Amino acid sequence: MHSEGTADEPEGGFDGDPGDGHPADAPEPLGDANGDTAEPEPELRPHMVIADRYELQRQLGRGGMGVVWEALDRRLGRRVAVKGLLYRGAVEPDTQAQWVERARREAQAIARIGHQNVVAVHDVIEAGNQVWIVMELLNARSLADLLREQRRLPVAQAARIALQVLRGLRAVHEAGVLHRDVKPHNILFRPNGRALLMDFGIATFEGAVQLTKSQEIIGTPKYLAPELVHRGGEALPMPGTSASDLWSLGVTLFEMVEGHAPFNGLSSYEVFIAVYEQPLPAMEHAGPLAPVIRALLRKDPKDRPSARETEAMLMAVTSEPPALDPPTHRRNPPLELPPHDAGNAEDSEESDGQASKPRRRRTVIGAAAVGCAVLLAGGGWLTRQYAAAPTPTYQQGHAELKIGVKDDQPGLSQLQPDGSYAGYDIDLATRIARRMGYAAKDIRFVPVNSENRASMLSAGRVDLVIASYSITPERKEQGIVFAGPYYTALRSFLVRKDKKPAYTDAADLISDKAQVCTVRGSTYEGWLTEAGYNLTKRQSSYQLCVDYLLDDTSGISAVSTDDIILAGYVGQDPDKLQQISNAGGAEGYGVAMVPGEPELKKEVCDALGEIVNSHEWGDLYTEHLAPLMANESAPNPPKLTECEDA
Repeated sequence: MHSEGTADEPEGGFDGDPGDGHPADAPEPLGDANGDTAEPEPELRPHMVIADRYELQRQLGRGGMGVVWEALDRRLGRRVAVKGLLYRGAVEPDTQAQWVERARREAQAIARIGHQNVVAVHDVIEAGNQVWIVMELLNARSLADLLREQRRLPVAQAARIALQVLRGLRAVHEAGVLHRDVKPHNILFRPNGRALLMDFGIATFEGAVQLTKSQEIIGTPKYLAPELVHRGGEALPMPGTSASDLWSLGVTLFEMVEGHAPFNGLSSYEVFIAVYEQPLPAMEHAGPLAPVIRALLRKDPKDRPSARETEAMLMAVTSEPPALDPPTHRRNPPLELPPHDAGNAEDSEESDGQASKPRRRRTVIGAAAVGCAVLLAGGGWLTRQYAAAPTPTYQQGHAELKIGVKDDQPGLSQLQPDGSYAGYDIDLATRIARRMGYAAKDIRFVPVNSENRASMLSAGRVDLVIASYSITPERKEQGIVFAGPYYTALRSFLVRKDKKPAYTDAADLISDKAQVCTVRGSTYEGWLTEAGYNLTKRQSSYQLCVDYLLDDTSGISAVSTDDIILAGYVGQDPDKLQQISNAGGAEGYGVAMVPGEPELKKEVCDALGEIVNSHEWGDLYTEHLAPLMANESAPNPPKLTECEDA
C-alpha cells in the first residue's frame, strides 16, 4: 500500500513476526471503538493496537491527507492497511474537525463502490481522536514510482493503464462519487499488473455535506481542472463534475507518455495560471494518444468527451474492439478518434491534418455500406424471389463477447490470483460463447455486482450477465431479458457456529430480531423486510457481509442469500460458519441481456438447451457445485421456461 510521499521508516521495518527480535511486551492499545483514549494520547508506533483489533506494524507512507500503516487484523488474522490523520492536535480544532470529516467521507465514498480497479475498504473506526480507514493491503508500486524509474512509458502501456483507471472512474461516477484527486500517486498496480484507483480523501458524493469554503483549493494544483481554479476577482470556481476527474486523467496520461506534466510553475499560483490560460504544450511521444489527450484537456468541461467516449478512444489505441454503443447527441466538437489499427505505421506517422482524411474516407465508405444495407432491406421481397439470405449471427456483428460475472463467489465465479476467473458460471458462460461462435481469445469477462448489473447491460458495457442473476417479474418489467433458468437455488442464511445464542432455524432469527446483512440490488432486500427479518446492513458484495458476520463487534448475526452462494463461504471457513436453509422460497438464475436483440436470445437459448439436455449440465454441477453442497449426483436440470418463446 502506498500513499503520497515516502515512508518515514525503511522497507525492512516490522513485519509482524513475533520472532523477529522486537520487544515481546504486550502491544499498547489506542482507544476503543468509541474513540475513548487515555491522556496524554500516545504517539503512534509499531505494536500499538487500534480499537482492540488492528495492531500497527510499520508505516508505509504519509501525505497531506493522512498516514498509512501496515497492520495486523488480530481478529481475522490478515494483514491490512490502515489510514489515519496526520498531526493530531497540532492544528486548529476546526481544521482537525474538517480532517476527521474528510476521513469519514473517504470511507463512505469507497465503501459505495465495488470494482476491480478501485481499492476495497474493509472497515472504518474512530479511535485515538481520529478516524481510521481499514483497506486491503496492496504490496504494490504506484504509477508515480513507475514514472520516477522510467520517466515516461510506451504509448501502448500508458493507454492500457489509462483504460483501467478510466473503468474504475466510471464505476466511481456511476456510484455518484467524484474522486477529485486523480494522479499518479493515487494509482497502484496489483501483482497481476492491474491498475487500481485509491485515496478518496477529498471525494464528494451525492448527499455529502460540502466542507470547503468557496475559495479553498482542494486537490493537487497541476492535476486540477481549470474550472476548479479560483481566479482572484473573477468568478468563483465551478463545482467539480465527472469532467473534472477526466481532466485529471488527461494530465496523468500526458505525464505518462511525455515524462512531465503539461502545466507547471514555481508556485501553486503560477500552476493555476498555466492551467487556466496556457495552451496545451506540443506532444513529442504521444503518437495515437495525442487526440485522446487533447480531447480530455479541453479547457471547457462541456467540450470534453464523456467517460464512455474516452473509453472507446483508448480501446482503439490498445486495439481492443470498442463497444457498439448507440450514437449520442452532444454539443461538443467532434472527437478526434485515433485510427482503429494502432499498428498501422502509415496512419501513426501522419500529421493531424493528413490523418483525418483517411479516417473520413472510412466513415464515408461505412455510411455507404449502411445505405446499401437499408436499400437491400427495403427491397427484401426481391431477394426472397430467389434465395433467403442467411440470418447474421451475433458474433458477426460483435467481434468480442463481453460477459458480466461476479468475482467473489466461491464455486460459482471467483477471480483467481493470476487474473483469470473460475467456477460454475464461468464454465457455463464459456460453453455458451463457444456455441455462439466465439474463440477463447474473443470472450472477455467483466466484473459486475448485484447493484450495477442492470446499468452495465443498459449502458452496453456487457453483452450478457451470468452472475447468479435471479429471474423476477420486476426485473423483466424493467426491460431485462432472460434466458434460462440454468440453475435453481434455495433461500438461505449464513450464521456463526460459535455465536450465542445458536441459531438453528430461520424463525429464530425473526424471534431474536437478529441483525441480517445482504447485498444491495439483490432480491433479498425486499424479501427480508417483507418476511419480518431485521435487515440492518446492505453491502456491495457478500464477502463484505461475511466479513461483518465474522467481526464480533459488528452486531451482524446472519448473512442472507442463496444456498449455493453461502455454501461457498462455508467451504472457505467450515470451522466458523454454517447454513440454516429452511428460509423458504427459491431463486432461478438466468442469463441476462438487454431487449432488442431477439437473435441474441435465440442463440443463448439454443446453446443453453444443448448444455442442459446433455451430460454437460451434470458435469458442470459435479465439478463445481457438488463439493460445496455435499451431493454426490446432480439434481434434475431446470426447465428453460424463459426460452419457450425464443
